[in-house]
Amino acid sequence: MAWGSGAFNSCDKLLERVEKNDPTLKELVILPMKTFGAKDLERLSNAIGELDEQVDVFPLRWRYISCIVQYYVFCCMLNRLICPMQLLTMYLTTENGVNTHLVSISASGHQLPPSSLKAFGNALSIQAQKQQKFGITSLAIGSKDMGDEGVIALCQGLALSNGALLQHLDLGWKEIGKDGLYEIGRTFFHSTFLTQLDLSRNDFGNDGIVQLSKAVVEHHDDDAVAFPALEQLILSECNIDSAGMDVLAKILLGPENTKRSKRIHLAIGSNPIGSAGCHSLVQLLSCTDHGSIISHLQAAQCSIGDEGVGILSNGCHQNVEIMDISDNNITKDGAKKFAQSLSHSWPDLVELKIAKNELGSDGVSAMLASLVTRSDTGESTDSEKNSTLKNLDLSYTNCGAEGAKAALASGGLHTLRLFGNTIGSDGFDAIAPLLQGGHPNIENLDLGGNNAEEESVVRLLDSIADKKDDSTHSRLVVLEIGGNKFGDMAMEALTRLQSVWPELDVAHDKPVEESGWKDEDQD
Repeated sequence: MAWGSGAFNSCDKLLERVEKNDPTLKELVILPMKTFGAKDLERLSNAIGELDEQVDVFPLRWRYISCIVQYYVFCCMLNRLICPMQLLTMYLTTENGVNTHLVSISASGHQLPPSSLKAFGNALSIQAQKQQKFGITSLAIGSKDMGDEGVIALCQGLALSNGALLQHLDLGWKEIGKDGLYEIGRTFFHSTFLTQLDLSRNDFGNDGIVQLSKAVVEHHDDDAVAFPALEQLILSECNIDSAGMDVLAKILLGPENTKRSKRIHLAIGSNPIGSAGCHSLVQLLSCTDHGSIISHLQAAQCSIGDEGVGILSNGCHQNVEIMDISDNNITKDGAKKFAQSLSHSWPDLVELKIAKNELGSDGVSAMLASLVTRSDTGESTDSEKNSTLKNLDLSYTNCGAEGAKAALASGGLHTLRLFGNTIGSDGFDAIAPLLQGGHPNIENLDLGGNNAEEESVVRLLDSIADKKDDSTHSRLVVLEIGGNKFGDMAMEALTRLQSVWPELDVAHDKPVEESGWKDEDQD
């Protein structure tokens, strides 16, 4: 990766390295503080793919014909035969478009005219035709004022090669509207390379999704799905509601009797899809024949509420591994509905984030009751309980001491976050016995931001240090207790703990004396 050198604001030295095909330069990062304009982009374009004055693509097959003609001309001039491959190599490497090492360009935050963006898109298309196995695969370019005009210009150049070799395309926060979405759909619909598309923070709303769908319909094949290589689609903060979600589901599902070869990480956070939008999500999560086409669902701040959780709890969502439904106005009622589905609707769910929902101790306890319990609790293990969930985020859920105890009684979790539940000293005292000698399955435990007094922090640390016997085995490797009182007594308890479990990493606040803060500037 290179950040530039020479004059502070200049990219000249960096572009020279690109033009010289520096083999050590794989990732080009041009920070917003740098000067990067039309002329700089033109240099970059010429280093990637040759451009004539009209900035048109000269198809590769005609380049080969030209080589053959030049071959015979050279032979006549020299009155002897020379190796055709030698001549071809000379032809391809003595003109522009010589860079064969650069794979990633990040140049967000720079205002660039549409004409330059189109030329750059053309250069990428030329490179894709010349070099099928290597080239620019990751791109982030343009400023927040790029708009439809800039995106359309870039895509017009890229359309000549169905999006070139791009695998990762970041067009987040570019003020893209519905016309830009149409051009993106038209350009990348058939791309067999594009795996990640970031369109977040563009306020195109439902109209944009409709135009994306229009491009797909106009250019689709009967037996093909749109964006066949897509693995991650980021649509956070795009003002999409339930109607837009319905259209999006149709785009991703494709025609009947078609199947996507890869699961998708779908990020739709901070969109007002509401509970009605969950019906479309269920279509994506519950494909009858081959399971969910979604592997990761990020749907935080989507106002789905208890009703939406109830809708998501229906069916069998095979293949869904990670889900984030944080900050969605879910209460204990929604938590109880979801708890009932954990044992049968989510057979592959490994990670769940349900933070910033007012679940209360009843809601949290109900959810944890559907998970397998620790073998040392004396409770029988129900084979029908969920055993796949490993990572659970219950931060800011008002879980209370009872909810925290239920979480620590789980026998399947590896990571547990209870940050910001203000369970206080009573909560720490209640969970301390469940942490005696460590924990048999939890590896990462976050108890930060719970406002416990130092005495309770000491008792909790001493409990973890208290091995029941020499055979005690703890998997706990990270403990976070910042946001709780931590003074000299807690520091001493931590020392005792580390003498027993030296590999345990404990994150805590800087020790504060009991006397509190002193204003050294006060007379």
